[in-house]
Amino acid sequence: MRRLLLSAFLLLLLVPGLVLARGPSVGELAPGLLGQDPDGKPVTLDAWRGKLVVVSFWTSRCGYCLVELPTLENLQKAVGSEHLQVVVVNVNDSSKDWTTMLKQMRGYSLAQARDPAGAVASAWGVQMFPNLWLVGPDGRLQKHFEGYLEEDLPGILEQIQRAELAAFPRVPAPAPEATPATPAR
Repeated sequence: MRRLLLSAFLLLLLVPGLVLARGPSVGELAPGLLGQDPDGKPVTLDAWRGKLVVVSFWTSRCGYCLVELPTLENLQKAVGSEHLQVVVVNVNDSSKDWTTMLKQMRGYSLAQARDPAGAVASAWGVQMFPNLWLVGPDGRLQKHFEGYLEEDLPGILEQIQRAELAAFPRVPAPAPEATPATPAR
């Protein structure tokens, strides 16, 4: 009986440790692997070193994730790819579901990756969807959003745009030269 109680007590001590192991934290270096591209090649953050990277983990079973994908595509198009890259990582969907979604996202300019077994999502600490990370040009995690609602997305997009401006300040256009006044005759 004592041994059973001791085992139960030790198990209780271990379980919170497992629950608290949630992946990286803001300020830490981001895990490098994002999954596989549609051709099965590894997708890594190294490809976008020096850019701000938005990493969004999604699954076809998350209705809100499906609403978010076109919004992230619009962000990528609006900001361009000089300083920002959006990467969407599909988690745990079947090959059939993944292929169906790729067809629906044909023409998207954002990068797409697949994590069929959920190992990449686990390394990132993904426990709920939607799940979005902002990675700085230095590879460090700047922000993390999870379980947010559709009405939260405008605020999240605003934070991403502010981070992009902070990382890559725009040089103001030079003021137009003053036209000399024509002397009156």
